[in-house]
Amino acid sequence: MSLNSKTLIEDALCEHEPKLRLYVQMRAHSADVDDILQTAAMRAIEKANKLRDPNRVIAWLYTIHRNTIIDIGRKSSAEGRLKEALAAEPAHTTDADNEMCHCSVTQARQLNNRYSSILSLVDMGGASLRDAAEELGLTVNAATVRLQRARSALKQRLLNHCGIKNMRECIDCTCSYQGCC
Repeated sequence: MSLNSKTLIEDALCEHEPKLRLYVQMRAHSADVDDILQTAAMRAIEKANKLRDPNRVIAWLYTIHRNTIIDIGRKSSAEGRLKEALAAEPAHTTDADNEMCHCSVTQARQLNNRYSSILSLVDMGGASLRDAAEELGLTVNAATVRLQRARSALKQRLLNHCGIKNMRECIDCTCSYQGCC
């Protein structure tokens, strides 16, 4: 039954993805939509053995998506409080700060809460991915995806802001001379 339920759920997720996406978009911040869809899909597949009535798979999926929207909304609120606390901290130099230029740290802190919090914990704070996931209330897989997306968003932000393509080019960044960061 578990293999059949899992296949049924995977098929339903694929077939109803546009409707599920619209459902999530109408109830969550646009920046959270992809994370919610991915997390809900992972939860549904992991809990395939709990599907009691295969004829109600769509309703079951909507319930999982609704609960995921609520969970991620709560986590986003906690991450917002973490970002506010980080912004209130006095600036001090650590080994992680030495590896990242001031411009990249400034740009990272201006990303949305989900991305800035994981970058702050892992890339700037030196926390392990597992510890960061626990701190943010995520699975390690979800934290890995979020960290990759955060790094990609930071890379794009840096490219748009000062034209650098990677952290090694921060040495050539002119932001410190221009005083923009």
